[in-house]
Amino acid sequence: MKRIAIIDKEKCKAPEKCDYLCMKSCPIQKNNLPIFNILENKKPSIDESYCIGCGICVKKCPFDAIIIINLTKEPEDRPVFQYGPNTFRLYRLPVIKENNIIGIIGRNGIGKSTAINIIAGLLKPNFGYYDKDISNEEIIRNFRGSELQKYFQRLYNKEINISYKPQDILKIKNLFKNLTVREFLSKVVDVNSLSKYNINNILDRKIENLSGGELQKVIYIYSVYKEHNLLLIDELTNYLDIYERLNIFNDLSDRKENDTIIIIDHDLLFLDSISDIVHIVYGIRKAYGVFSHSIGAKEGVNQYLNGFIRRENLKIRDKPIRLDVKSYTDIKLGKDILYWENININLGGFSLDAEKGNIKEYEILGIIGRNGIGKSTFMNALVGGIRYNGTISRNVSISYKPQYFEFNEDITVNQFLSRFNDKYRTEYNEYLTELDINNILDRKIENLSGGESQLLYTFATLIKDADLYLFDEPFANLDIEQRLLLSKIIRDIIKSKGKAGLIIDHDLLFLNWISDRILVFLGEPGKYGKVNGPYENKEALNLFLKEVNITMRLDKETNRPRINKLNSRLDLIQKEKGIYIE
Repeated sequence: MKRIAIIDKEKCKAPEKCDYLCMKSCPIQKNNLPIFNILENKKPSIDESYCIGCGICVKKCPFDAIIIINLTKEPEDRPVFQYGPNTFRLYRLPVIKENNIIGIIGRNGIGKSTAINIIAGLLKPNFGYYDKDISNEEIIRNFRGSELQKYFQRLYNKEINISYKPQDILKIKNLFKNLTVREFLSKVVDVNSLSKYNINNILDRKIENLSGGELQKVIYIYSVYKEHNLLLIDELTNYLDIYERLNIFNDLSDRKENDTIIIIDHDLLFLDSISDIVHIVYGIRKAYGVFSHSIGAKEGVNQYLNGFIRRENLKIRDKPIRLDVKSYTDIKLGKDILYWENININLGGFSLDAEKGNIKEYEILGIIGRNGIGKSTFMNALVGGIRYNGTISRNVSISYKPQYFEFNEDITVNQFLSRFNDKYRTEYNEYLTELDINNILDRKIENLSGGESQLLYTFATLIKDADLYLFDEPFANLDIEQRLLLSKIIRDIIKSKGKAGLIIDHDLLFLNWISDRILVFLGEPGKYGKVNGPYENKEALNLFLKEVNITMRLDKETNRPRINKLNSRLDLIQKEKGIYIE
């Protein structure tokens, strides 16, 4: 049985605070076999070939820095890439089929972006020999007999021209912040030819002043018009509404006739609709990741949700992800926690109206609508952050997670959480462990990833004592399993406390799962919006999907919604019946 040993260099405090307790407690080391070695940075390393998997070092480490994994099924003889001794390793890579859209599904921290960086030529495969310089010829030879052999030959012969839309769009924002959108896009395309993207109103704005959705769209446009024959897209749908996602879906579908496209994303509706084939990436976060063989898009998404990859006869999760069954449905809603009536908000060029509505005890209210339609404006009015005409009840305390935030303070995660609730470790210890926040308490908040930052701020909002909890796009940058886990924890805390929650998000699968009722925002983006509802979920989704001209059907195997192809037989039949979601 092969074993993988991981030592988290950030958590490990040796030798200053433990004097190599892991090494001193190891029975193999005590028998004078050199299983532990000390690296140049004075951190310990483990020789996996000697490890017997006893787990003593794991238990003895006072900082939970060691993970020992027993692999019952070895993915490959050697990994494709490993960062260093006792660090993350990646097995296999996605196949690259010309004129196809290849989707990649998997958890954060499991190697998806590492694989993209290898495909892009930013990292070179080292096949686990992290201390050796592997030549291009040797890399090509290692992939002989596969489609990747031809790909790496072309890559290293400079026949592959890559355009890469990165995951972290804030880096692009900071790099080009002083340019206008017009100046930025003019580097790759005549901006007068971009009318189909509806960006005329932002062409003369600076990159630094764009919203998340606007920035995402601008970087997407730059990526597809930059000269290339391979397009890599890492997490495109964050901050984009479903209407924009559908426009991009149609745009990419037209492009694949002359293009090869690889997409990483966590929106299953989008990935299922856009992909020809998918790869599931499984393993253990921050330890190792394995790319499955290619699977048809529908079957791949279903197998990921079911937690079982048929071709490899492999179970990747203890139980399936169910999006048709939610918790606390037996709890009756209580009295009004907050209500509003005859609201009008005028921001000069934009106005928002809300006639009458409420949110009750034990209720989680979802909000759907296009970008620029007033969803965040409405939340800000509830918080008291902007002026409005009309009535909003003010006898409640509110905890609020905004849509956009940046951590730039020199404080730890523990210090940040203590600002919201100084007893959070005892009151919310179970959730700390489930969200894996307990493992980053000593980290500086400015060094967190996008997903870690999102989880942290949402959790901090939840642990504050309040009557009403407001979350603006809490699922951005989170993987599918994190979204489901966070949804369950939000429902658990709010329902058990008898409080209320209000959530804006564009992931319809998870917004439907977490919500008891839904508000629908309609109107013309950037000009006016109107708040409709709240409605029961199905009625709300039907109203919104009719507005954006999309129909959905339920998958027979998993009961998850799937988008119908525009003007397909099912699409036309459902529209004729006025049923936009089954």
